[in-house]
Amino acid sequence: MKGSTIWYLQRSSAVINLIYIVYVFYFIYFSELTFETWNNFFYSSIMIFLTLCFFTSVIIHSFIGLWTVGTDYLTRRTIGFLSYRISKHADIFRSIYTVVFSLFGLSYLIVSLTIIFK
Repeated sequence: MKGSTIWYLQRSSAVINLIYIVYVFYFIYFSELTFETWNNFFYSSIMIFLTLCFFTSVIIHSFIGLWTVGTDYLTRRTIGFLSYRISKHADIFRSIYTVVFSLFGLSYLIVSLTIIFK
């Protein structure tokens, strides 16, 4: 992907996360919190849609952030400061790192969709 695309995705996902959090805190602050109002709020169509957008946005935001950390710090040069022998395997470390956080993101998405639609 292009750097500008990644930059825009990272910033827009941060804005979506912020808007969602402000919206939920606005509801909490200006509403009388009972089980019925909370239940109606979270099971409204708009809130289900916004929650799906939020979870997707969190996954995009964290994937880009973790990918950036992996490509910046799991290289031969940076690992070479620790050990030359370990630095030969930097590409393998970065691949394993990417697979692990991708699996965590996928499991996060599956669990969040299960919670929303159950």
